[in-house]
Amino acid sequence: MERFLPARIREGFALLSPETRVAWLWDLLTGLFAGIYQGCIWTFVMRVARKELLATNAQMGWMSAAPALGYLFATVWARQMDGKEKMPFVFWTWLCSRGLFLFTPFLATRSLFIFLVCIIPIIFSISTPAYVAIMKDIYPDALRGRLMSYVRMGVYIMTLVTSLCVGRLLDNGLSWQAVFSVGGFFGVLTAFAFKQIPLPPTPIQTTPAVSTREFFHDTLQILRRNMGFRLFLFSVFVSGFGNIISATLIPLQQVDYFHVSNTDVANLQNISSVATIIGFGFWGSFMDKRGSLAAVLLAISFNLIVPFIYVFTHDMQWLYVASAAMGLAISGIELAYVNTILMFAEEGKASQYQALHSSFFGIRGTIAPQCAIPLLSIVGMRASFAIALVILFFGAILQAVAMRDYRAEEASD
Repeated sequence: MERFLPARIREGFALLSPETRVAWLWDLLTGLFAGIYQGCIWTFVMRVARKELLATNAQMGWMSAAPALGYLFATVWARQMDGKEKMPFVFWTWLCSRGLFLFTPFLATRSLFIFLVCIIPIIFSISTPAYVAIMKDIYPDALRGRLMSYVRMGVYIMTLVTSLCVGRLLDNGLSWQAVFSVGGFFGVLTAFAFKQIPLPPTPIQTTPAVSTREFFHDTLQILRRNMGFRLFLFSVFVSGFGNIISATLIPLQQVDYFHVSNTDVANLQNISSVATIIGFGFWGSFMDKRGSLAAVLLAISFNLIVPFIYVFTHDMQWLYVASAAMGLAISGIELAYVNTILMFAEEGKASQYQALHSSFFGIRGTIAPQCAIPLLSIVGMRASFAIALVILFFGAILQAVAMRDYRAEEASD
């Protein structure tokens, strides 16, 4: 696979240890399969639910909340994997969750479809603490941002190509059930490819395992003893709350107001994917030079553009600008959050830090969509986007304060 890589990546690749090279290549292959999986399925899920299956506002809200529901139990998953091999947690959850889409041709009702779309991300969330711990194990700290960014670029390139083709196939009569089933097959392949990554041996525990109560207490104590991480969590909680309200409303406005087709959805996704790919080329280097907290602030700032456009635009062409801004924000947040967590985490506690972060995501991701739908009924679509914009802006201010305080504290040490 190395010979197919761009020259710049090949040059840097030669400087890595043999173990890191092998790990990165399998991680890249996993990402390529994941891009096909996402391009076949998640690009079109909300449009299929609303347009084809006539999902209600409440059902759309639950589907938006589903990715967060599983993260409410992130500390439980982290406790279960503490002191154990991490790979089985990733392999089995990816296999079971993504593989469920193989059964979409057998879905007979809208309720079954919505149940499937809701339960899959909940199962998938079990893998997150283990995945973050594996990223810490296989990549050196100084290069993790760039190595992960190259993999993410592969993911979004494949998502772009896949959604470009699939959108047109759907508009020309191919059933979404068949497409989702093919996507499920590639989802299964992600689990098998990731399993091939060589990991260092799990350290043998020389101390007795802590009880579940002690583990939970120690995880919560992170908020007390690590002020920098506490400020980071609070700022992304606020900004993320506004962003999820906006994300919940976007497919409703696209379908109900702009009457988007599958091809329109694919085109919007492709603009976002191109921006995300460009973003990964930028964020990895930016993060290694300026730090992950600065990347979080800049990414949140890009996110402000999205609800701003949906507040004011009556022209669908502006939705492409919003999609581009969303893509830049997604790539920055995806890399910056993980690397910020690893930056703050003490040795051996990466999974607990990730679990705490995921739990807060679960809280805001569960509540925010349920706030978005009543908000829509009370104040209307555009006013709801305006409220989301204000919340996002406040979160950006909090992140700027958090970054300033952290740097001041670092300078005083």
